[in-house]
Amino acid sequence: MESITPGHHLYVGPDGTWRSCDENERFTRLTGRADLLERMREQSYLGGNAPDLEPLATALRERGVLTDAPSGSEEPLRVCVRGDGPVAAETVRLLAGTGNALAVDDPAAADALVECAGWLPDGRWLRLDDDGAVRHRCHVEGRRLVVGPMTVPGRTASYRDLRGRRLAAAALPDELAGLWTYLDEGAAGTVPLPPVPWPNPGAIAVAAGLLVNDLLTWWTGDLPATAGLQLVVDPASGRVDRHPVLPLPVR
Repeated sequence: MESITPGHHLYVGPDGTWRSCDENERFTRLTGRADLLERMREQSYLGGNAPDLEPLATALRERGVLTDAPSGSEEPLRVCVRGDGPVAAETVRLLAGTGNALAVDDPAAADALVECAGWLPDGRWLRLDDDGAVRHRCHVEGRRLVVGPMTVPGRTASYRDLRGRRLAAAALPDELAGLWTYLDEGAAGTVPLPPVPWPNPGAIAVAAGLLVNDLLTWWTGDLPATAGLQLVVDPASGRVDRHPVLPLPVR
């Protein structure tokens, strides 16, 4: 069964000639019988085509206009979301609305884990890094939300890679490491920490949406949408900055 490729259109232009338009607005004029093209469009929207349309279907397939229709038999993605902040709650809500993902409580039963924190839990995330799990993460830095990178073991950067890269790039690496130690001590209750300045619900939804988009893209394909990237959501400017994170060399 085939259908119109997502993001593509098959239609009659203003001059009466059939066209296809892809997701990047590249246009192709199509020649052939108008009645066959009309039938092809109708059949493709329904997820299939008649045998006599196969030559036309082959031509459209070669141009990327047609693709295999989803089979609908894919197993749901099981995600364990850990954390009690608003990003965790919004991530669970978004997963519930996808129709092909489930939030589960048991990490052992999950295909992927999502760690949502307030201030950076450096020590905890470092200890979790070697368990071989597919893991995404989000935390707060200043008044910004920091998402990722999503770790697919052996394929994308881990938290240990991120940590090493940040320390190597820092102007004052000892001060940065000291800040992380203080945040760890605060999480353990040995020193007081200020309240987490959670941003507005719109920014929370953006961060949770980025987490869920990465998870679903990885589940249906090969890698997360933002593979090898850490994203920083800044509510004050409306920007989402992208910072590459490469795995550290293996020694």
